[in-house]
Amino acid sequence: MRLNPGSDIISNLPENVIETILVHLPIRDAVRTSVLSHKWRYKWATIPELVFDDYSIPPPVLDENHILTAQDVIIHMHKLVNFIDRVLLLHKGPVHKFEFSTLFLKDSFIDAWILFLSRNGVKELTLKYRGEKNRYRAPYSFFSCHAINCLKLRYCILEPPSVFKGFSLLKSLNLHRVSLSDEVFETIISNCIALERLRLIELRGCTRLKICGLNLQHFDFQGELTHICFIDAPRLSFVSIFSDDSLLEHVGQGDSCNFVQVLGPLTGLEKLATNDNFMKFLAIGNLLARLPVTFDRLKSISLVMNFEDWNETLVMLCLLQSSPNLHELEIAHNDSDFKDLEEDFWEAQDHLDCSMNHLRVVRVSDVVGIQPELQFMKFLLVNSPVLEILSVIPRSEIFVDKTKIMKELLRFQRASAIAEIVYNPNLS
Repeated sequence: MRLNPGSDIISNLPENVIETILVHLPIRDAVRTSVLSHKWRYKWATIPELVFDDYSIPPPVLDENHILTAQDVIIHMHKLVNFIDRVLLLHKGPVHKFEFSTLFLKDSFIDAWILFLSRNGVKELTLKYRGEKNRYRAPYSFFSCHAINCLKLRYCILEPPSVFKGFSLLKSLNLHRVSLSDEVFETIISNCIALERLRLIELRGCTRLKICGLNLQHFDFQGELTHICFIDAPRLSFVSIFSDDSLLEHVGQGDSCNFVQVLGPLTGLEKLATNDNFMKFLAIGNLLARLPVTFDRLKSISLVMNFEDWNETLVMLCLLQSSPNLHELEIAHNDSDFKDLEEDFWEAQDHLDCSMNHLRVVRVSDVVGIQPELQFMKFLLVNSPVLEILSVIPRSEIFVDKTKIMKELLRFQRASAIAEIVYNPNLS
């Protein structure tokens, strides 16, 4: 078919296709399509996704004779605010997604935009503010965004009004270096009944976490922690916890077993990832040789641990014994000056009923060639009848004797006839 040279192919596309094109353009370019023709003048004004940052308008043009001054920044700031104000003023219809990242804008400008969004049914909201010393305090109108289902905040302060009853439609919550109290966190989480994904990175002022949610499936945490518990989270299948050592400073030795108290309720767990600090925390208390709970759905475990630490090793062994359907195991060795594991620990475990009948893939990284590492890998080889591959990755910054390690590993008995031992120095 021959096209008429004067035909306007793009303008004749279906409206949903045009909207998709405009959504994927930078917002400044989307607005500039208004000059194409009278037909295009306000097509951009109905796009449901608006993404802005400090470069949504061109920054000042500098040359060798002109350096950036405070006045340049102020002028650029006012141009940016005017641009965003104009976009929101001319916009028609709902704004389903709004994203804004800034290093220098003042709270008052953003407050007005949040008020606008709260009245226009925003569903996905991302606010990335300027940094540690200049956090954005969310206004009361923020807590009136009742239609929101996806929320990402960075360097913000959350202090909701007393009448706040949560975001009932919220499914995904991502808080990065957000300031809030333990009480505010509990209020938010307990009232977000639809929440499915929760990611918390380096929170400020909140270290005691009570995680609940009948629909919660994914939990990812990094940062300072003094207490954590999971309540009424039957669908939680992915848990990743990388805590700093503050967790150990605030926990005393008691009779109860932290492992059972914290992970015991998570019977639907499918993937677990954690670090050495949290492993030490789980070991506190009366750690039983065999736990009263079995993680039948747990298929993948990823750990950072010290092979020479008695408590961390016991936690790992409990995990292995309580995960009969484990498919993948990944362990990174994080050594320290603390070494209290007996040399014959793993040989003493030969009597245990710890057959890992479904374990197929094992990856041990940052290996340095010490006996606890090698004895652990021997333990795996003997107790994994369907193991396909044991991947060994040495630590990169020190010399590791490959010949010695492989000589040791190759002489170990293997329960699996197809088990392959692979040494991968290039992956470290």
